[in-house]
Amino acid sequence: MTAFCFVVATVPLALYWLALAWLHFRPRPFAIDGRRDSIALAFALFGVFFIGPGSVTPSLAALTAWGAGVWLLCGLLYFCVVVLLSSSRRPRLVVYNATCEETRAVLERVALLLDSDARWAGTALEAPNLDVRLYVDGAALGRVATLVGLDAPRSRNGWLLLEKELRGELARLKSPRGRAWAAFAALGGSALLAAVVVLWTRQEAIADALSFYLFV
Repeated sequence: MTAFCFVVATVPLALYWLALAWLHFRPRPFAIDGRRDSIALAFALFGVFFIGPGSVTPSLAALTAWGAGVWLLCGLLYFCVVVLLSSSRRPRLVVYNATCEETRAVLERVALLLDSDARWAGTALEAPNLDVRLYVDGAALGRVATLVGLDAPRSRNGWLLLEKELRGELARLKSPRGRAWAAFAALGGSALLAAVVVLWTRQEAIADALSFYLFV
């Protein structure tokens, strides 16, 4: 892997890991729409897919014909594919720095407040008046809980209302800082430091590569 590829592939990942460290370090949970969470992960992997180890770099003919504009086209195509794939998935809400048990407890209070007919059916929550059916899933690493819709609702109004009220309740919930923040901080800090060292020590090689990709 060249120095230029290493920097481009590493920096977005490092920033993503540092963002995860910050989310786990917060004294309160943080909820984000599943589509936005998927888009954030896709941007973290942007360098890997386009220039890094998973390279899908445009052909030399395309670079010669379009110049730097080919990167704009590839970026737009990548963004459209990510948005399409994330939008086609079932509705999700990702809650950082909260366990499944904490999230279920808050979810139950909010659901009953919005829909008196809401009830648990095993591990799934059904709120018929909101047209919402979901279950809570946990992540293997860190204090992360994900609310996953069991099916696509006929109307998103109920899901959006539940999401809004749940955010408000979670914002008032104090939770201990997850231990995962240190691991993510170490990963992100190490990766960013390595990228800075390579950028500083291989400036000429990186400048040549940048000139080739942009002005071929």
